Amino acid sequence: MATPPSTTVLKAFELLDLFAERPLLSAGEAARLLGVPRATTHRMLVTLRTAGVLESNEYGQYLLGLRLFELGSFAPLRRRLHDVSAAPLERLAAEIGLPALLSIRDGNDLLCLEKVHHPRSNVPGRVGQRGPLHATAAGKVLLAYAPRTVVEQVTAEPPARFTPYTVVDPDRLLAELGTVREQGLAWEHDEHCQGVSSLATGIWNRAGQIVAAISVSAGTLPGQRRCRSVERPLLATATEIQRRLGWRPVREDATPVAGLTA
Repeated sequence: MATPPSTTVLKAFELLDLFAERPLLSAGEAARLLGVPRATTHRMLVTLRTAGVLESNEYGQYLLGLRLFELGSFAPLRRRLHDVSAAPLERLAAEIGLPALLSIRDGNDLLCLEKVHHPRSNVPGRVGQRGPLHATAAGKVLLAYAPRTVVEQVTAEPPARFTPYTVVDPDRLLAELGTVREQGLAWEHDEHCQGVSSLATGIWNRAGQIVAAISVSAGTLPGQRRCRSVERPLLATATEIQRRLGWRPVREDATPVAGLTA
């Protein structure tokens, strides 16, 4: 007989999830959002603060603590990807003058693990932020190589529309995923955030499995033309990260195209 999960622990993680959108929370506000008594919520907040997962300020509001960041840094995939991608992403951002991001697929969500900012271009996106797979360039790359069950879940019915340009027709989305697999690149123009375009490619490990995607973003006009000029640096950066992960092209004397050879 399977052991049932602890409802208290699950509720504590629901509480922590609230901080993804709200950097500060009071006990009353957290109780209202969770739909549980204030006394119960306050007890969870105090317990999490004692454990170092949360901190509190002089106004009685709570915020995420460094202990949570510390524990997250020990996650094997997160740490390995940071170690191999940090320097290449910094060089890419400096070369092209645009922010560079590394993301993974977490269930049916896109999760940003790394972002290198650039002072000349300020576009949305931060470490720890989640996004849709179907409306982002990095998400489309990861969705194109996701298990069939994931693709079916995303395309079973029209996905969420974020702007007038979001691709929500399942057949059109499936056709785009096929193009991503053919070209090793994914584009997105105004689909998730109007006024922003992004370009992405995949990161493969030594076993030939896609483990992440790197992307660059810019304002759509004239950012679309600007993004096209960074295809080659983006692919070169992906190849460098892949080699650090142990990936090798079939022919060492050939010019590899990221995401197409594993």
